[in-house]
Amino acid sequence: MKQIDKKDKERINSFIEENDLDLNIVDNTLSRYSVSAEDGITFYIYEYNGYVISKYDQFKDRQRLDPYEYFAFNTLQQVLEQLKYYDNNLPKNYVEPTLDSVEIPFDKNTYYPEWVDDFIENENWKVEIDGEYNYLVYENHDYKPELISPFNTLHEVSSINSKIYTRVDKLSFIIYPVSLGKKNEKYFFKLLCNNEEVMKEYINYKVSKKRGLKNLINEIFIQMEKFKIKLS
Repeated sequence: MKQIDKKDKERINSFIEENDLDLNIVDNTLSRYSVSAEDGITFYIYEYNGYVISKYDQFKDRQRLDPYEYFAFNTLQQVLEQLKYYDNNLPKNYVEPTLDSVEIPFDKNTYYPEWVDDFIENENWKVEIDGEYNYLVYENHDYKPELISPFNTLHEVSSINSKIYTRVDKLSFIIYPVSLGKKNEKYFFKLLCNNEEVMKEYINYKVSKKRGLKNLINEIFIQMEKFKIKLS
């Protein structure tokens, strides 16, 4: 088996970037070219009657078990799809509900103002400025969502408290950048859940990675579809 050439490496790197996969690439003079997943598995890719992925499991290695498995593929495209399949099927948690909304940390060393361009899709998105950074605001009056804070759990401890949803006049959320280090992005996401103009209430989330934020936004629109006004 021999190492894949520069052209193949560039194609793999571009594929990982374009599909926003949570895979880390090692390509230097000290180490063999490899792609590592978030669960600690490392993939080495070779040419041999097509292509071969050597899957290295560091945890098996520590247990003195054979840490390598080998998988043969006819084309590089099959290798790419296998890497994507593996990454997409790893259990991941990008979103964490939080009560903490008083102070938003901000890493100015990783910040770049163009981060908003990856999310703006139409006129419902607006860019606002808060001193050191740009943040995003989304508002759409075509949605009338019914929302309740995940922390409002009084109905679980007392029968006199009911689980009441609030019909909100619009779908509105705010996204703040916390840290924008590549593949280690962090955001603060606030979903409006009442109709007060002064005493606004939000459902707050800590979100990790650009991919996680895109997934959250997509999931919100899927969930809100049933609350969208149907035009006759």
